[in-house]
Amino acid sequence: MTKLNQEQHEQIKAVFKKTGSIKATAKQTGFSRNAVRRHLRGFSKVPNYKKRASKLDPYKAKINHLVKEKLLSAVRVLEEIRELGYEGGYSILKNYIRLIRPKPLKRPTPPIFHPPGHESQMDWSPHNVIIGGREQIVHTGSIVVCFSRWLFFRHFLDETIESVIALHKEAFSELGYVTEIITYDNMTTVGRHIGPGKVWINPRFKRFADEYGFTVVILPPGKKERHGKVERPFHYIENNFLAGREFKDMEDLNHRADKWRSHTANVRIHGTLRERPVDRLKREIPYLKPLPQLLSASFYKEVDRLLHSDFCVSINTNRYSANPERIGQYTKVRLYNDHLEIWIDDKFDCRHSYAKGRYERNVLPEHEALYKQITNQRRLFESAFLKLGEPAKIYYEGLQRERKAATGYHLKRILQYADRHGADVVAGALAYAAKYGAYSADTVLRIIQGKKLKKQTHSSNRAMPENVRQFLRSYAVEKQMPNFYDNLLENKKEDQ
Repeated sequence: MTKLNQEQHEQIKAVFKKTGSIKATAKQTGFSRNAVRRHLRGFSKVPNYKKRASKLDPYKAKINHLVKEKLLSAVRVLEEIRELGYEGGYSILKNYIRLIRPKPLKRPTPPIFHPPGHESQMDWSPHNVIIGGREQIVHTGSIVVCFSRWLFFRHFLDETIESVIALHKEAFSELGYVTEIITYDNMTTVGRHIGPGKVWINPRFKRFADEYGFTVVILPPGKKERHGKVERPFHYIENNFLAGREFKDMEDLNHRADKWRSHTANVRIHGTLRERPVDRLKREIPYLKPLPQLLSASFYKEVDRLLHSDFCVSINTNRYSANPERIGQYTKVRLYNDHLEIWIDDKFDCRHSYAKGRYERNVLPEHEALYKQITNQRRLFESAFLKLGEPAKIYYEGLQRERKAATGYHLKRILQYADRHGADVVAGALAYAAKYGAYSADTVLRIIQGKKLKKQTHSSNRAMPENVRQFLRSYAVEKQMPNFYDNLLENKKEDQ
């Protein structure tokens, strides 16, 4: 407490005598309001220093009754005292009610005990980070082992299921172990509550959890304190690692985050435990579950397999699904001791556990959903394509015969040409291509551009006329069957 000298005492008295206000006196003298107030109370007689009357004073007894006995809100209290003649404002009433309203008793929450090796917690938090000289939002995914408080986190550009799985894989790889359960808030990528006592788990993430041997637990809404082990460190990460730093790119961000975790976060004296997380982790390791053997296996046998029309490859009488968009392509199947992986164009596509029996078909949920989507699109393409006329019908039969599962891909491209160049031009190109048995979207485009076909013989290798589009329009008309025009008119009436 600062002691004022006589001159300062006199200054405060003089200013207060003129202003009559503690606030104005404090502002002019530069002292705090409390200092001015303490000084003025030291005098037996302080001119003009008396409490101002409030418009609430005549109604305070009524207000106390309405708030403490009737438990009314400030809005309702205002309605009641307005009828009694109150002319003051709402803000002064609300502030007074805050002082007199009984404070609810907070129930003490006992500390949650986490046995060693039992639980980890995972969550997301967005942060503003300067990367490459620009501020952008990154999504920080964090996993905390509850007993030791061992912390792992990674920064991503999104919160997709691919990012969630990548976060877990890197955490498990560094730790070398996994806990019995991992808890999550409601998130579609992992799971969510869909009703009283009902929890939906994302099938893709459930399969991943089964492979690593941990149980997924979705916490009920409103249980914030149950997830505090992973939520509190986000504040620590933001203020002690991200604040005041700039990064070249995402790789630089995560590389420096790894160094900070190993040299700072996991070796500091934890504020609650008063121990270092790495020291507690040493005591926790005997209680953790080692990673399944299949995840550390490094030897495999690779075989080539065709992705059939049922979007599956065949291995030892059993069939395993892959990306339906790659039907008709050859894949690389890596056979490990306890699982297999399917690679397409040197990129990982999916992982399967081996079927236990024979002649089984294992289809992943994401492949089934994508196949249904592609099938619905192909039906729309077929319907639109056949409206190009009789040449389209003949050409569609050739596409199915020659291109098989890839028919939908060629239909989509040819329909784009119809939008760009006109339906009659494309119909003529289809009739011209069918004459030479050339069934592909590339062939149709070459014809529209006036180029010769690879399947044309030397005797028939005549150049297209200069007005290619006019030629194709007439060519399409020549190939129409007599009754096609009647059918076309009927279709137009139905469409209208």
